[in-house]
Amino acid sequence: MQTNLPAFGDGPTALVGRGDELARCAELLASVATAGQAVLIEGDAGIGKSTLVNVVAAVAEEQDFRVLRCVGVEGETPFGFAGLHELIHPLLDRLPALPIGQRQALEVALGRSEGSQPNRLMIWLATLSLLEEYAAEQPALVVVEDAQWLDTSTAQAIAFAARRLSTVRLLLAITMRTDSAVGGLEAPEGGSAAVIRSVGMPRLLLGPLNQATSMDLLRAEQPGIDDRELQLVLAQAAGNPLALIELGRARSSAPNTVGTSGEQWLPTTRRLEQAFLSGNSQLPERSRRLLLLIAAAPEASVGQLLAAGEREGLGPEDLAPIERARLAGVVNGRIVLRHPLVRSAVYGGATFAERTAAHRTLAEAADDPDRSAWHAAAAVTDHDDSVAAALECSSARARARGALTEAVAALRRSAVITSGTAERARRLAMAAEIARQAGDVAEGAMLVREADSLAGSPDVVAHLALTEVALTRTALVPGRSAEDLLALAERLGGPSGSDNPMQRLRVLATAATAHCVSGLPDDLRQRLRHAIELASCAGGEAIAQVGRVLLFPEEYAVQTRPRLTELLRVVADGLLSTEVERWPSRPQMIIGVGLMADTLQDFAAALSCWSLGVDYFRRTGAPGDESWALQERAWARVFLGELRDGLADAELARQISSDLGLRVVAADAAITAARAYSWSGDDARAVAAIAQSRSLAGGEDHPALKARVSWAEGVLALNQHRYEDAWDALRATQTHPTVRLLAIADLTEAAVRTGHPERSMAALAAVSESATRFAGPYLDNLVQRSLALTAAGPEAEKYFELAVEGAERNPGALELARTQLMYGEWLRRRRRIVDAREHLEAALRTFDRAGAHLWTGRAAAELRAAGGSTARPAKVPEQPDGAPDATGALTAQERHIALLAAEGLTNREIADRMYVSHRTVGTHLHRIFPKLGITNRTQLQAALSHAQPPRS
Repeated sequence: MQTNLPAFGDGPTALVGRGDELARCAELLASVATAGQAVLIEGDAGIGKSTLVNVVAAVAEEQDFRVLRCVGVEGETPFGFAGLHELIHPLLDRLPALPIGQRQALEVALGRSEGSQPNRLMIWLATLSLLEEYAAEQPALVVVEDAQWLDTSTAQAIAFAARRLSTVRLLLAITMRTDSAVGGLEAPEGGSAAVIRSVGMPRLLLGPLNQATSMDLLRAEQPGIDDRELQLVLAQAAGNPLALIELGRARSSAPNTVGTSGEQWLPTTRRLEQAFLSGNSQLPERSRRLLLLIAAAPEASVGQLLAAGEREGLGPEDLAPIERARLAGVVNGRIVLRHPLVRSAVYGGATFAERTAAHRTLAEAADDPDRSAWHAAAAVTDHDDSVAAALECSSARARARGALTEAVAALRRSAVITSGTAERARRLAMAAEIARQAGDVAEGAMLVREADSLAGSPDVVAHLALTEVALTRTALVPGRSAEDLLALAERLGGPSGSDNPMQRLRVLATAATAHCVSGLPDDLRQRLRHAIELASCAGGEAIAQVGRVLLFPEEYAVQTRPRLTELLRVVADGLLSTEVERWPSRPQMIIGVGLMADTLQDFAAALSCWSLGVDYFRRTGAPGDESWALQERAWARVFLGELRDGLADAELARQISSDLGLRVVAADAAITAARAYSWSGDDARAVAAIAQSRSLAGGEDHPALKARVSWAEGVLALNQHRYEDAWDALRATQTHPTVRLLAIADLTEAAVRTGHPERSMAALAAVSESATRFAGPYLDNLVQRSLALTAAGPEAEKYFELAVEGAERNPGALELARTQLMYGEWLRRRRRIVDAREHLEAALRTFDRAGAHLWTGRAAAELRAAGGSTARPAKVPEQPDGAPDATGALTAQERHIALLAAEGLTNREIADRMYVSHRTVGTHLHRIFPKLGITNRTQLQAALSHAQPPRS
């Protein structure tokens, strides 16, 4: 694209030496005609980032782009969504166009309405949806300057939008500093900077100007500069445009104040600070005091700053010298410093006593309790419990608006200035759990370690243990082992061993979940059970039962399985209770009972429990926990033969957990998706999902993940008749106590197919013993089928008959259908055609109903060979991939959207349900229609008549 780009600014300080960068930006502007783009423009302070985006904005406006922009302000980092409010304030009249859930979340986040704590993903989606609305009629340029100083909640919303711009005619240009901050201010390398960099968007790095360009710029700015001073400024500025201008001005006005030979070692930013300080030193004393107030609160309005100045005897007239010195000016009701380095120069150049006094004045003058609390905290030199309490209240307000990162920051600072150890530990523990919910894994882990060394309260100790384990389970953060948790429970028992029974039970039940992940030695399991019995108390029986069953599922299966309905009622009643617990145990009960139902192979009960969890976590604004519950529900649904619903849950869990950085959940969801794709015969997607799971898990020690991946790989190899590969993969499932049971039929089949049935005999014998103790129809079917495969003659028939016995009680519809298919094959080869048809027809019906296309084809072929009819009700033509289901050509997300639309949900309702924007839903529907051979959504119901609607 060829564009005549205008020069920067007015007069001699033209934008020079940036031809390549401007050309790249011009290309990006042109590319948004087909897809949204994001670019990160990085460089040192003063290198010309703002100048470049100003030129790009001018060019964009000439090309009929809309332009929207915001600027990160250093003082706003503690205040959640401050930057987002500035960015989208001009778009708030478009809020009614958003899905209701997204709109309500954003209105609460911005303080425009009251409501329960909003789901952060909904806030992010609302931001994306508003940007899509903005760019719907004409292309848009969104400029975010100084992103390193954005509040983290705003940075997260912008990063989320940057990842999902594929269907938006929008260029998102973000500027960010690469150098460290100076003058005693916090460096911009972490926080928002890390959030923005995590997107992985293309980078445009602005380097220093070359010598010739630097000389031209300096002479244009300072026509009368002599050669000696010119060379000195060139050496000091090192190609930095702002330094060339400011150092040149400083030398022209006070030649002896900047750049002495002893300062040649200073970095360019420090020299620039000294140049700005030289301008500050020439101000009247009253103006210098006002400038320090501005530097201490650059986010404040003119009225707020003048109110603070009035307490110091300062007035509007003291602002005039600051404006004349070009250090700051009034823009849109705010006093804006000429450059962020002015703030670091003024603030860093003040004494500690001066800065403290400034913050105290600002705290007293603030009309906003959050700003007052933060300025008061900045003025605290040791401990101040009243200010600490104010910050805790500020944290609660931030949390209520969904600004979880800022809520954590307020609690952390509150803890620092808290005098009492117990209160400090409590606040750090609360911060750790909120950080976990926010997806800030590193911060959560660090806060747990910090609080753990101080915690004495049993409630706080137990809460920290649960937070740490949750971090380990969802994000592979190293944490306490089950042995450590047992020792902790013993400490909580006190000298008598009987203190704090409820807290001990919660810690012990959490330790028991480790057996589901990695398996525990028998002696440790016995010690944990003994500790649970000692801690059993009134009100804690449900938690104790969860711990017992997770540790010894075979022993407690028969007596516990009938009680699952009662336990589910306890969970449901607890979730509906309005009683507020200091340390909520509701998530623990959801997870504990759900894992227990999974372990007992009662997948219907597991589905009910995880569905309660999905609803609860969505309602309480905890998307990370929601993704965990979604993944577990997907796992149960695949076992139950609900492949479409299971795949929809798995893909949504994968999407949410990936957005939040929860590696374990995303990896597990990918495995579940792979299993569903394998049942459906979609090998390419199964392979991709398995590869993603392995990549996410990396080399981490997570036995459950490794065993599940191996199982998925083995099943895929079996489907593709790669029997040795299947055997090699499935052998690895035997290292995990639960997966070894569920994979036994696949392991046995792989051994038989390789011609070495004896390979599986030891494992089969062990699982047969377990099945006897479990006494459940699901595992019985797998074991009897395996025995049938390894038996000969009439004995095989006996095992097949036992395998299909009680089919109506077996929740594993697909595995039962596999057994019926194998039995039908066995009977047909023995020419018992009529008997064979009965089982083959039953298998075909189940596979067809579930959408297990690979197995539908196999069952149909066997039935035809047995002389049976495979005629089914007429449906839409087969899809290009050969799948007989109309949804076979669709991705999991497309299938879910199509089914919801066929139910009558609007695009906005679907968007809230699936965590996407409503325009993304519309884009998907336009892709779906041609795949289904239809032209509008009124035809969806007929096109999808074979598919079951997804349940949520």
